[in-house]
Formats: sequence, structure tokens, C-alpha cells
Amino acid sequence: MVMSFLPALLGAQTVSKSDSLSLFYNIKEVESPRNTRRLDSLLTSVGGSSISIRIKGYADFLSNDRYNIILSQKRADAVKNYLLAKAASKINILSCQGFGEKYSKENNSMEGDVLFRRVDILVVRQIAVENNTVIPLEEEAVKEEPVDTKNDFEELTKGQTLAVEGLNFEPGRHIVTKSSAQVLQQLLATLKKNKSMKIEIQGHVCCTDGDQDGLDYDTNERKLSENRAKAIYNYLISKGISAKRLSYKGFGHTKPKFAPERNPEEEQANRRVEIFVLDK
Repeated sequence: MVMSFLPALLGAQTVSKSDSLSLFYNIKEVESPRNTRRLDSLLTSVGGSSISIRIKGYADFLSNDRYNIILSQKRADAVKNYLLAKAASKINILSCQGFGEKYSKENNSMEGDVLFRRVDILVVRQIAVENNTVIPLEEEAVKEEPVDTKNDFEELTKGQTLAVEGLNFEPGRHIVTKSSAQVLQQLLATLKKNKSMKIEIQGHVCCTDGDQDGLDYDTNERKLSENRAKAIYNYLISKGISAKRLSYKGFGHTKPKFAPERNPEEEQANRRVEIFVLDK
């Protein structure tokens, strides 16, 4: 039960909501001041809380496979060692692996492939904080007052899709944050008002290898996008919406808006839940 650990969190600082951080490198580079600054920002966002992370290092096609395996591992190890040196008490390293040039494609350029000279830091578990407590959907109390969000569910017509803004989950889990309550209220109100409206809830994730889905640390399955979509589905049913009007589907990383993700903004654009209108 998520709520059971809240008393220990009183006074804790806000933890970053980002699921991942990508660091990029010059040719043969292992460490750089710009990446150190980004790691410092990650530690600042953590504050007094703790996170568990996975570190994945990559290299591009330049040089040979053996060299690139070693280089990517050095990059990953450098990130791990820096984080542990600065904040060993609140950083739990679950894995630290170099993948070499596995995902980089030859492009006949002497500049290589900058998008695959990188290290990905994946936040897979994050402790909730007092002012943004994570809660199971069934515990979220829907209010009846008007909701002011950027999502315009009312204007959607049959065949249209909307990426839902403001619907956030705890990293690596299918639990929504309390800050998502208004968005859920608006979606619920729209479905109650439009009795013939039928929707498919579609989940998408970022920051995975290829087209695979994210790992859900509540179920230990690679069904994170599906489980997040299903959580919204179950929530709406629990609030009186007929299951005949709803369906859900997880697309994993098969439909990214940006591939590969080059910055936190592109990662956030890929990490989303969409509403597809089947009928209205």
C-alpha cells in the first residue's frame, strides 16, 4: 500500500519527476564538465530523498566493436562513480552496463553518430514526497467543481487522438501522482456528460531500447505502458463509466514522437498517455 510510508517522508524535498536523463559525449570522451553539471542538477532535484537507477552506456560505430564496448562501459562507470562519490547514501545503483555500438548505424561520416555517444540514467524507483504524494487511482477522490486544464476532451471527435497533459506517474510504476487528479476529474466529467463517447486509452513510454515496453516495478513485467493505460481504465470503471465504452492498449516505445530522444523535452513528449476517440 503506497500510503503506508508517508509518515517517514514529512519535510522531504520534492524529487524530480523525470524518468531519465541522457548525457552526450564527444568522440572518445569519457567525462566532461557539461555532463558533470547535469549530474549535479539530478542530485539537486533528488534533495533529501533516495532513488534507484540503472546506468546504460553507449558508443557510436567509430572504431571497432571491442574498443566501443570498453568505451561505453567507461562512460557508464564514470557516471556511477561520480554519483556515488557525491551522494552514496541516497543513490542505489541497480545496474551499470556498457552496450558498445550495438544500436549505432554506420552513416559514412567521420563525425560518427552523436546520438549514440551517450549514457542513459534511468530512474526506476522514486520515493514520494509530501507535496506530491503518489496515490493509487482508487484512493483519488474526484471532486465535482470545474477543472481548469489544457486538455480539451470536449472538442474531440471520432477518430481523433489527444496526448493528455498533466497526467503523471511515479517513475517505473503505474501509480499516478496526486497532481494528476484534476486531469482525471476532467476526463471523467467529459465521459459522464457525453454518454455515447467511447475511448481507447493508449500508453507510451520513453527511454527504452528499440520498441520494447518499459519495466513495471510493481509487477516486474515489461508492460509499463499497458499497465498505466489499464490503471486509467480501471479508475474510470470504478467511477461508474461502463466498460463497454472503454478499452486500453500499451504501445511501449513503438510510436515515439522523437527517436532517439536527445533531451528531456523529447523524452517527456514520448512518455505519455493518449486518448483515442472510438465513437462520439
